[in-house]
Amino acid sequence: WAWMAFVAAISILGLLEYATMAFADRPGERLLTAIFGALVTLAGCFYPAEILVGVLAIVTIAGLTWVLFGRRDFEAGLRDLGLMLAGILYLGLLTPYFVRLHGVPEVGRHLVLFVIAVGMAGDTGGYFVGHRLGRHKLMPRVSPGKTVEGSIGIMLGSLAGAALAKVLWLPSYDWNTIVMLALVMGVLGQIGDLSESVMKRTFGTKESGSLFPGHGGVLDRIDSLLFPAVFLYYHSALAVRF
Repeated sequence: WAWMAFVAAISILGLLEYATMAFADRPGERLLTAIFGALVTLAGCFYPAEILVGVLAIVTIAGLTWVLFGRRDFEAGLRDLGLMLAGILYLGLLTPYFVRLHGVPEVGRHLVLFVIAVGMAGDTGGYFVGHRLGRHKLMPRVSPGKTVEGSIGIMLGSLAGAALAKVLWLPSYDWNTIVMLALVMGVLGQIGDLSESVMKRTFGTKESGSLFPGHGGVLDRIDSLLFPAVFLYYHSALAVRF
């Protein structure tokens, strides 16, 4: 319960950051995003998947009803609803996978630590390699500071973090599996990071928030962890089944 509450809190804080970026001068849209997103987050963290699907259906119906009756400029309202749903799905749907991952029999807690270790080691490797050797821009339109060399550093750091996690927490996993997981998660982590950069560039902000002075907000801290957590959960679920 404590872990579920912590994950839900992180998700809702990230959702508030997203709503503030997307609707900086529109408190009504920010409030709707926060309410809808909190409902999806709480359903994803505390209830079975059937409840989550039902909440998503209610949010979709309520959102379209708001566009129909609450907005005179319904074309712009539909675009705003799309922005709302993008943030709600990004955080409310993906963050609770840390709860599901934690619930994997026998190794759940260690899989959560695995995601964090791979993500942190990857970020560290990317930072040092990128700053020392970075020459070639990776995606300058999305994130001007990221380089191909830094991307390679992330992959190397991810491998190092995965190796350490295997030794400490997952000795039963073979090395081939660990390397495969590290490589896939390293790529997904970078896609997640760049996806959040797209949001910030679109909304004209440099950081998602200021909760961590000098390091941005919640979204800036978890953007490279969400996609890998989803992947690792389904990999583990399939491994258990087959």
